[in-house]
Amino acid sequence: MFLVVYFVVLIACPLIHTFVDRQPNRRTRFRVIEIWLLWFVGASGLLSVLTGLGHIGPNAPEIADGIGFAHSAFQWEVGWADIAIGTIGFLSIWRRDSFMTAAVIALAILYWGDAIGHIMQLAAHDNRAPNNVQPIYTDILQPLIAVLLLIAYRRHGGGRNTAPQDQKPL
Repeated sequence: MFLVVYFVVLIACPLIHTFVDRQPNRRTRFRVIEIWLLWFVGASGLLSVLTGLGHIGPNAPEIADGIGFAHSAFQWEVGWADIAIGTIGFLSIWRRDSFMTAAVIALAILYWGDAIGHIMQLAAHDNRAPNNVQPIYTDILQPLIAVLLLIAYRRHGGGRNTAPQDQKPL
């Protein structure tokens, strides 16, 4: 269920935001890229904080079971890593300069590393627990989309002290 909510937030919310946006440069290529990037990094940051709290909270043993792992001190560390990376992502909503780049790099390293770990658990230990297998797709796609959006955002002048280059309507 969490993954469904996750993708609804990452797809429906920026789509709605794009159509209700009241900025003067709304619906330009630059502004649409900016909105989607903010949602993919900022909202996923907030979701990472919630995931991290799950790993360190009172339901941590159940979460470990759902992944196919035994509850251990490593879960505590993963939870705090999720919270740290998520906080950086969430704060990038207000800091779109190099802070946004750092947030995307951190999210990509964390999630792609998670994806590799889930795939290794599946291949080496036949770990087919739902929370081991299902996150593979989001752990790969979400940072990939964020990286591509960041590249497009930077190419159009986003995050610099100068005005964005592309202000043509879509």
